[in-house]
Parts: sequence; structure tokens; C-alpha cells
Amino acid sequence: MSHSLHRYGTKEDLKNDFCMYARCARGVNRDNPGDKLRKILDIYLSENYVNYGSSHAGKSFINGLKPEEYKKTLDHAYGIIISFSDRESVKGVLTKLKDADLGISIVVSGLIEEVSKICDEIGLTPHTATLSLGIYGKKELLPDEDTLKIITMCGHSLIGAPLVQSVAEKVKKGTITPEEGSVIIGKPCTCGIFNTRRCASLMGGTEDKGCPEGNGCPGCITAEK
Repeated sequence: MSHSLHRYGTKEDLKNDFCMYARCARGVNRDNPGDKLRKILDIYLSENYVNYGSSHAGKSFINGLKPEEYKKTLDHAYGIIISFSDRESVKGVLTKLKDADLGISIVVSGLIEEVSKICDEIGLTPHTATLSLGIYGKKELLPDEDTLKIITMCGHSLIGAPLVQSVAEKVKKGTITPEEGSVIIGKPCTCGIFNTRRCASLMGGTEDKGCPEGNGCPGCITAEK
């Protein structure tokens, strides 16, 4: 899942940023995986998630994608993706997936030390590890570091620096809250790996561990608002 591998930041602000991808393999288990993917989605959503989505569905949770609507697209999908903001939720999902033993590859992106510790704690041995080697080339052409931390949470480059900088300026002026700004910024990312909680925290919001209403959204800002 290389598009989630290059999230820019410090260890401190990346410690609560995880993506998980269930991926079927061509010629192995890609034919009619809908029922298994729906089971995986239920397991995903049983923990404290932040965002989810897919190109097959065409939108993300923060864009209004409901679980039942999402499930209808999974007969024609080959993978589902979700993001979390705390290790205990990742640990809970991986434990349940291990018990379910559905035969579909699960990829977890995060700080390798944290992901490795979680696997050790629940008795899983990672099959493969892929590491980001950083940024090379004309780095002077890149946006500032604060902007990079946010735009790299969309690995398909659908979130542009001008949008982030415009929203960040509104947050600084008090026109909108960091939580509201994080949803605005995250909407172009349809696959759901954009971590709105981390984004809100980076813009000065309070780092929260979940939605008290159970919606998985930052600051109870649902897609309908």
C-alpha cells in the first residue's frame, strides 16, 4: 500500500496515525470476495475508526459514505481501506481479523516500531515490511513542512497545498475550527486514508481519541453538517 507509506511528519505527530488495507490478490482470491470484504468492514467499524472509503464507492466517510451503502459496492471491489488514530483500535481490529481468518491480505501503515509491537502483542508475524526512504530531489520546490504533513495524508495527491494553506489561514483567524477545517481539507481524498483527527491536531485542535456519538468523526462533525 505504497500510497499511504509516505506520510510526512515527526514520530510524535505520526504515533496516532494508522491506515489499514484489506487487499485481494488477482488469481488468488479476487473472484467474488464481497461477503468476506463485508465481514472485514464490520470488523473495521467495530473499533474507533476515523475515516474510510474507496475508489469503487467514489467517496469517503467524511463525504457521506454510509456503511450499508459502502457494503453494496464490495461485490465489485478488491479491497477496503480505513484509517485510525490510536493503536488500541488497530490492535483490536487485527485481533478480530486474526480470529476470523478470512484469507485476505491485511496491510497496516504506521510507524514501524508501533506496528511491530502491536503484532508481537497479539501473536502475528508480519509477512513483508516496506519502508519510506524519505524525500529526495529539489526539496526547495516543496510546500512548507506543516503543509507537507497534511497533503501527504492523501497518497494519490488529490489534496493540494493551496487548499491546506487557505483553510489553515481561516483556522488562524477563527473563522472555522480546526475540526471543521480538517473535514474540508480531507474531502477530496476518496479512498479514506486521510486522518482528519491528525489534521485537526496539526492545525491546533485538541487531539481527541474518538467521537462521543460513535460516528468516528472529528469533533462530531458528520458528513451531513
